[in-house]
Amino acid sequence: MKNIVKVFITVTFLMVATQAVAARDVPIVDGSERMRGIIETHNAIESLSLRISLDADLHGFVEGKVCDFCETIRVTITPNTKAYANNVEVPLKNAKNRIGRYATVIYELKTKNVSAIRW
Repeated sequence: MKNIVKVFITVTFLMVATQAVAARDVPIVDGSERMRGIIETHNAIESLSLRISLDADLHGFVEGKVCDFCETIRVTITPNTKAYANNVEVPLKNAKNRIGRYATVIYELKTKNVSAIRW
């Protein structure tokens, strides 16, 4: 039961993180009606084997793929990046211990800055 709740919380968080945080009006082809559109601001990398570089001043990068067939991307870690172990915030430097292990990296699409690393 505990694992089911953990998976539910993780999936819910990822759904919120990858969905819109703002909406805009998008005209339909004939222009007579309007519908709500979604503006995506974040995406996530589900890494089975985390590739991360982090220096002493908490700057670095993560390399990974959004999907199996997608190109590898590099996203930037800043001191503002949050780290979470089992849904509890931990010091960012603990993320280095996740090299080669599972982690989820949530990043901003425009800036490619990492918002959070979760495991």
